[in-house]
This record gives sequence, C-alpha cells and structure tokens, in this order.
Amino acid sequence: MVLFTAWVLLSHEPKAVPANVRDVFGKNLQVLHFAAFVPLIILLVRILDTFAFDVVMSRRRGVSPPPLLRDIVAIGFYLIFFTAAFSVIFERSVATVLTGTTVIAAVLALAAQETLGNLFAGIALHMEDSYEVGDVIRSGDYIGTVETVSWRATRIRTFNNDIAILPNSLIARDRLEVHPRGNFNARVLSVGIDWHVAPAVAIDILSKAAAHVEGVSREMPCFARVGVFGDSSVTYEIKYFVRDYSQRDRIDADIRKAVWYAMRRNNISVPFPIRAYQPYTPPEAKTSHDLPRDEVGKMLRGVELLSPLSEEALDTITDAATVHFYSKGEAVLRHGAAGDSMFVVHDGAVSVRVQEEEVARLESGKVFGEMALLTGEARSADVVALTDVTAIEIGKSALEPTLHSHPELAAALSHKVMMRRAQLENLRADAMQEEEKTVLSRIRDYFGL
Repeated sequence: MVLFTAWVLLSHEPKAVPANVRDVFGKNLQVLHFAAFVPLIILLVRILDTFAFDVVMSRRRGVSPPPLLRDIVAIGFYLIFFTAAFSVIFERSVATVLTGTTVIAAVLALAAQETLGNLFAGIALHMEDSYEVGDVIRSGDYIGTVETVSWRATRIRTFNNDIAILPNSLIARDRLEVHPRGNFNARVLSVGIDWHVAPAVAIDILSKAAAHVEGVSREMPCFARVGVFGDSSVTYEIKYFVRDYSQRDRIDADIRKAVWYAMRRNNISVPFPIRAYQPYTPPEAKTSHDLPRDEVGKMLRGVELLSPLSEEALDTITDAATVHFYSKGEAVLRHGAAGDSMFVVHDGAVSVRVQEEEVARLESGKVFGEMALLTGEARSADVVALTDVTAIEIGKSALEPTLHSHPELAAALSHKVMMRRAQLENLRADAMQEEEKTVLSRIRDYFGL
C-alpha cells in the first residue's frame, strides 16, 4: 500500500511528496508504478485461488484439491497478470523481450530437462486424478502411503516406516497400483486345512474367524472359498476388504492368528506335508533288435568263409559273437582304421566304398572286414549302412582258441579268403569294362561315330 500511495502522489500531486523521495522515484516512475501493482496482483491471485478451489471445487466434489494443481494454476495467473502489467506500464511488447532471451531459454530448458519431465509427469498424474495424499500406491519395488506431492517427486511412507521419494517421471513410466483411501480394498489369504475336514465346516470357521478381526470392513463381509486341492491339504482362500490398506500386514497377521485359535477350538490340526514313497525298479534293458543265440548260430553256419570250421568251433564263435545295430547313413568301418574283427550282415544292406566310390553292395549273409580278422591289417575300405543294419561281429578272441587247437584250419581259411578276393577282383574288372564300354558308347554318340 505504501508503494501504491507513493505512485499515486507522484503521478497526481508531486508537490505533496518530500523532495528526497521525489528525487529517488521521480526519474523511475514506471518502476514504482510496476512495483506498486505487484502486491495487488498477488492479492488478486490468492483471492481467485481460494474461490476456485476452496469454495467451488470443494463444494462440488467434496474433496480437497491437490497442492500441485493449485500451484500450477497460481503460476498461470501470475504469468498472465504480470505480463499484462509489464506491457501496459512499460509500453513494451513481452514478445520482443522474450525474443532476445531465446538462446538462454533453450540452454536452461536442456539443463532442466529431467526436472521438466518430472513436472509434466506430475501434472499428467494429477489431471488424471491418479492418486492423492493418503492413498496407498505401489510403483516398482516400492509401496507406501502418499504423504506429499511436489513439483519433482512424490513422497511416500513405506510399511516399514521409511521415506521413499519417487520422481514423478518414474511413476508415470512404471506400472502404478493405487489403493485409494476410504475405498474397499480387497485382500486374499491362503490357508491349508486337512483333507478330512468338510469344505462347508472349514469355510464357516474361516469366515467367522476373519470377520471379527479389527480393521476388516463390516460393510463388505469377508468370505472363504476352496482354492486348490494340494498334495497334503486343501487350500482355502479368505477374501476380506479394508479401508486403510496401509494396515494390511497387521490385519493379515491377526487373521492368521484368529484362524489358528479357531482351528484349535474345533479340533482341526495344521496339516503336515504327506509324501508316499514307492521304490522304483527299472525294467530289464532290452531292445527290439536283440537276436536269439540260435538265430546267430544259424546265420554263421550259412557263411561260406566259415565253412571249414567244425560245429564245435562254430558254437564257440556263436557264444563270443557280438550283435551291433547301425542306423541308415552311419559308418560301420573307416578306411585306414585298425581292427581285428569281421562282420556278417544279418539284416539290411551296406555299401563298400574305396575313395568315396562304391565297389560293392552287401546284404544279408555277406561278410566284410575278414582280412583284419585273419591278418590284423588296417581296414582297406569304408563301409556305410544304406539302411538300418543289424550286423554280427566276430573278433580275434572268438576265433583264436579254435585255430590254436586246429592249426590246419588256417590254410583252409586262407584259401577261402583268396577265392573271395578273386571274386571281388573279377567284379571290379567287370565293372571297369562295363564303365569303359559305357564311356566309349557316349563318345561315339556325341561325335556321331
């Protein structure tokens, strides 16, 4: 009021003002004029704030407006009134003044980017009426009662009586769970009861025990229901409602205590884990490809290479033979590998290859690898399964006792091996001649000879 009075006197009655005051403010009458209107603008904004929020909004909605919203509206009014006063008193456009400070404003905006983010996030949360002071909220790993909401952050008091200050931008980004003050907020507790207790009896006991706990809402009655049939108990769910969600931990504990005493009064014991033990006996390992001994002996007696051997020797080899199974495409033998056994194809077909070229195809009853058995030399070819193959392997240890007892059998076996090798050489020669004829006929056809 003093500044306003001084401006009025200097403007209309300058002689009524002392000379020393006239000398100070006479040359800066516009500044005095603007300073005189500052208190009036502040008073006007406070009157508008009180009328809009304390009178109109409180009567219509019955709730107090959030402090952040009141601050934002007040700042808006201040900007409008001060801008208008500046333009009128100093006779200068505010746009002209702001143009000169554009670079400074941009630098400040970048520096305060995070602060502005928190500010606008807070404005958005309040415009959506997401929560207010007194509500319980859960954001991320934090849950507690809202105490204050500022420009930058929301302050909550956790259930451990700690203070957590959460930036508004973080709350706006995360999943937000709100339990409003005065709302019927539901809670569910799980309780296991013995299988022998009828569900109707258990539900009645649990409902009555929870209903009388302090803090449980009387307007929304609590109830129990069957939840899960567990291994050693039936799990029941107690659903109740509270108005003060911040008391949930204390109410949960009181309900559990009341349920314990109620079960004890009704001779219901707390169920213990039950497990039934039954020893496991694995079945005998068998495969559908197992060959009976008689079938193995019959197969070996049909092999021409083993024809010089006696029945007794064949029985000995049959007992020592091993049955193997190979899948299609699997290598049975590799060229150059060491070996001391031969194989008899029982079922399926194999390909004998030299330098990746097939030289023979052997089926049931045919043998391969006999030179390694009789002389111990390295494998001279690759043998690959063309189908799923069952093969009988005869090792040196199976044949050795027989040759020691009857050395003359070595000559007979060598004769059979030489005959077999001659047959293979003839097959290879025939194949080469046939291939040569084929190539010759193709050349003649190509050149028209």
